[in-house]
Amino acid sequence: MMRPTPRALVVPGTVVMLFLLPWLIYSSAVVHRYGLRDDYAILREAREEPGKILRFCASQGRPLYGWLLELSAKAAGGIDGLMGLRLLGVAGLGALAAAVFLLLRKEGWRTGSAALLAAFLTLTPSAQVIANWSICWPQAVALVLGLVSFACARRAIGHAHEGTSRGPGWMLAAVGAMATATLIYQVSGLFYAVLLAAAVVARKDASLKDTVRWMAKHLVVMGVGLVVAYAITRVTFATGLFTASPRFSFEKHWVDKTLWALTHVFPNALALSALNEAPGDMDGYWGMVALTLTLLGVGVGVEGRRSGLTGVGRWLLALVTLSAAAYSAGFLAGERWPTYRTLNALTGVWAVFFAASLVNLGTVWPRYGPRAATLLLSGFVAFSALLAHEQSLELFALPQGRELALMEQGASLVVPAQRPRVFVLTAKQADSTAPFHYLDEFGSVSVDAEWVAKEMLKALVKERFPREPDVGGLYRFAAGPVAPEPRNYDILIDMRRRHVSAARPALHPPR
Repeated sequence: MMRPTPRALVVPGTVVMLFLLPWLIYSSAVVHRYGLRDDYAILREAREEPGKILRFCASQGRPLYGWLLELSAKAAGGIDGLMGLRLLGVAGLGALAAAVFLLLRKEGWRTGSAALLAAFLTLTPSAQVIANWSICWPQAVALVLGLVSFACARRAIGHAHEGTSRGPGWMLAAVGAMATATLIYQVSGLFYAVLLAAAVVARKDASLKDTVRWMAKHLVVMGVGLVVAYAITRVTFATGLFTASPRFSFEKHWVDKTLWALTHVFPNALALSALNEAPGDMDGYWGMVALTLTLLGVGVGVEGRRSGLTGVGRWLLALVTLSAAAYSAGFLAGERWPTYRTLNALTGVWAVFFAASLVNLGTVWPRYGPRAATLLLSGFVAFSALLAHEQSLELFALPQGRELALMEQGASLVVPAQRPRVFVLTAKQADSTAPFHYLDEFGSVSVDAEWVAKEMLKALVKERFPREPDVGGLYRFAAGPVAPEPRNYDILIDMRRRHVSAARPALHPPR
């Protein structure tokens, strides 16, 4: 029996390393004891109100998200179980990296470049949200299904330079996978566009006409999958199975939405691994945006030098078209909320052209250029890995853990026999103990609203009295941004910054 040569082990070894990379980057953060705002309500609803999570998510066109989230939250049980949900997200990112690498290899990418791009896609701010926010783990499933859809369509359609078709079975599977991904989380299935972009830049010998025709077929697959998912959602509303949410609506002001997207959404994607520090020092953020645009310009120029106007046209057409496709669901939606959890596909498309431009630049100096390009890309990915690791700790695990620890100390003072009056003094986002914050994701304050304070306290008291059917009856609860007179409460839990960051938080025990 012949032993495999070291060369034969490169691809399987890379697959294993890519699957393990997210575990290495995120494990030290996700194993902390913490939750983010919605996590506490989700845990209680899965236990006490079966079907509520499913109905809520389905009302926004995400019934499969609701189903997965309700099952997993019920299995998680309590706050400590949130770690298991985060680990599901990490596992999904690992599977995504391995699958992306294998598909990039099939599309003609070199092993090193394919591995580095696949690794980077699990390190973006969008990926960090999936890894560090418990309830976001189903999004990783949707991302993988987007890849499955591309892989099936690839078998059905063939390559950019082929006119072959391999039967309707693969096409039906592609549409089905796309529709399923959409019913989990609309924007995540659009990760299909990332592999489509990677295929376009790898097919350097394809004509512009063939590229247009081939891309159009794939875009039809994506579009049909979205339409099927929308039709299914509408049927569930029409039959009364679920009730549509007011948030499930289409944008009506297209010009205004375009300007908003160009100024609020696309810069976040162009910055790749640099986080939008709002408020904060934005030099690194805008510097990364400028670097990405500059490198893309150089990459297009090198492509034009090699392939002429055909190459330039192919790149620009793919860049514009696939960026639009990657953000199509977000653009059509009536809401305007530039969160990172909606930008996996758009960031991925720009990352493909960023990596391809760097590889293109390396071809200018045939002797040393390719190796230098690989080293530069390796350095960028390594730096992104360090950022992802630090931001997971400093902007998710540690600040959220501090909030939970403070509320936990307050919960420890609850004596059921006394049925104490508990008042939670809620915080503002400016009270965050993180270096900076961005919307409700990075470095945000969870207990900035009464309902979050109520759910967090209830979850903690439930841990103390697991056999109690209704722990809310063990105390009297109130919350707000202004503390009442001392005679109106027995326990005051102050969640503002000066107390959250203190070694001994300010807690007033029952009198």
